[in-house]
Amino acid sequence: MVSEIMRVSSQSHTLAVLRLRVGLTQKEMAAVLQCSTPTIQAIELGRLKLSEKLAGLASLQTGINLAWLLDNDVTKPPIDTKGKPYTQKTFEEFQSTNAIRKDPRMENEIAIFYQDQLIDRLHALLIRAYRSDATDLCVYKLSKAFDELEKQFRVTEADRKAIYETKRNSKLKGNAKKATPISWVECISGFYEVMDQEEKKKIAARGLMPMPAAELKKRDIEAVYLDDAGQVAIKRISDPKPKNPNLDIKKKK
Repeated sequence: MVSEIMRVSSQSHTLAVLRLRVGLTQKEMAAVLQCSTPTIQAIELGRLKLSEKLAGLASLQTGINLAWLLDNDVTKPPIDTKGKPYTQKTFEEFQSTNAIRKDPRMENEIAIFYQDQLIDRLHALLIRAYRSDATDLCVYKLSKAFDELEKQFRVTEADRKAIYETKRNSKLKGNAKKATPISWVECISGFYEVMDQEEKKKIAARGLMPMPAAELKKRDIEAVYLDDAGQVAIKRISDPKPKNPNLDIKKKK
């Protein structure tokens, strides 16, 4: 019976393709996604729709491409968050960096990275809409999308004003009579300041300290950074060092 479930489910849902690719049982996948084993079974057999929330968690925990997972086209090979072929190594790398990605300091870096990316996309979208004489329609659809997202993430009016108030307070310095309009550049700067404040709150609440150099060395970590795609990447101590072409020239002489 178990083998039959495995055989059928592996052909009917991308979640099963992912699970088998990384070599996990349904029980183990349920532990990774913090849900029940019957939930995994129901999704793989097509009896339950994979929610965006669970799919997002799967992407965060395994490094699988969210769009590939939600499209549920098992004829297409799995890809990672960068659009590259998904392998067992991808899964292992994500598992090893899980704690790092959840660190408030790295979360802050990721949020700022995507803020820049999303602003670029918003600008391009509005320009295209303007060229097509469809600015009103574009703004309407953007507003609807924002309304839905704000509802999902419980954004309040106070949240919207926080960035402006942060910059306005720093400009006023206690004198309300000198109020001046807040520029777009200052809004971006205000976003950074608010993110910095929120990061400090998280660090204080969790009692986090920088990871000791000895612990980093033990984990074979030389540096942690965000790559061009906004993904957490690790430079390993054991990684091959790049050759110095100047040294090769000297040897040939």
